[in-house]
Amino acid sequence: MRRLSSDLTRVDGIRGGIAPSPFAGVGGNVIHAIAGYAGQPVRLVRNGRPEQGRPFTEQLRYTIAPPGRLPLRYTLFSLVDVPDLRALAELWPEARTIWMGAVPELLHRALICLAWLVRAGLIGSLLPLAPLMHQATNRLRWGEHRGGMFVEVEGSDRAGAIVKRSWHLLAEGNDGPLIPSMAVEALVRKALAGHQPAPGARAAVRDLELRDYEALFAGKTIYTGFRNEPADRDKSLYAVLLGDAWHGLPREIRAMHDCTTMAAGRARVERGRNVLGRLMARMVGFPGASEDIPVHVRFDTEKDGETWTRTFGKHSFSSLQFAGQGRSQRLLCERFGPLTFAMALVAEDGRLALVLRRWSFFGLPLPMWLGPRSTSYETVEDGRFRFHVEISHPLAGMIACYRGWLEPSGPHGSSEIVSPASLASSRQSCAVHSVQP
Repeated sequence: MRRLSSDLTRVDGIRGGIAPSPFAGVGGNVIHAIAGYAGQPVRLVRNGRPEQGRPFTEQLRYTIAPPGRLPLRYTLFSLVDVPDLRALAELWPEARTIWMGAVPELLHRALICLAWLVRAGLIGSLLPLAPLMHQATNRLRWGEHRGGMFVEVEGSDRAGAIVKRSWHLLAEGNDGPLIPSMAVEALVRKALAGHQPAPGARAAVRDLELRDYEALFAGKTIYTGFRNEPADRDKSLYAVLLGDAWHGLPREIRAMHDCTTMAAGRARVERGRNVLGRLMARMVGFPGASEDIPVHVRFDTEKDGETWTRTFGKHSFSSLQFAGQGRSQRLLCERFGPLTFAMALVAEDGRLALVLRRWSFFGLPLPMWLGPRSTSYETVEDGRFRFHVEISHPLAGMIACYRGWLEPSGPHGSSEIVSPASLASSRQSCAVHSVQP
């Protein structure tokens, strides 16, 4: 919170949540505490005044998405009774709303129902169920072995503009449960460096800063990052979705996605031999097989997103790309007719990959096991922007694969190639958003 609000003149709202991996072991005392306060009154700040909340009877949905990393799924968080509700109110007394949530995974839906029974006075407490809850939590597990956390602040900067910022943490595998004990390691390391903590028992809210944790995260599969949503409104689509990770991409990839309206290059196209795969390729409009074919891509900004038309030789097909909402929050959505694919933008080692997370037919969500498989990424080789898109299906095998290179071209698809330097000089006057082929 101190990092997020460092240049704000006023803090209006604070929200946060933790989503542990379903495979992370949960101690009996934690379950006992949850069972004890579920549905019971808890003090918090809401709408500028002290109020009572009821844990697990209030929810919000949020996507934890460190910039450039594969995000967690759109997650349901429930209000929990944690010291943060009081500690943050003392540190930021002007905050009108403070809310903290968590996701107890398997127990979550059942807890919500039982908490409402406690709130209604039909059940006195869930404490008698704590042993059963503990057994269920640690034995019945499924889903992704990854967890995360977010902190979000709303307020005003020195210019009076409304600001909404968030910090995201993602922990892969077994590294998430190590985070609470890292506070001890960080304090010991500061003491060894000559920065002794003050003696006495107290809330240790000022003994560590985020940088102390970041030094320890570096040795684990733990990733963090910031998002500044209002400031991102005037940026290109990919820059908004990637957040801080945008600036770590190679210049050629950023140039293609920031200001390019036309691009030209060459590609190789492969098509599957399975009859079902050929039918799927025809439905989407993929081009026919070719060892070497000219490619032109046109990017058109529209109200609802960005349409870009790919032309392989004389064959063209189009799609609409836009920022996802709701369950597809922080994902890039691409629509081919009735089919929409929601993909995560993952930036790592100078490469930008698109990882399929959801898909739908006429807006109806479809199971992932039934969907296509995609290997799509962008790289830079020999100073050129290169793309690789491969689509397959478990029943049909490979549907289509096209890969090649592109460079920004002159207006109306002419063969004039624009240099990256001249492209960069025109960015300030360009309002066009471009996206990955």
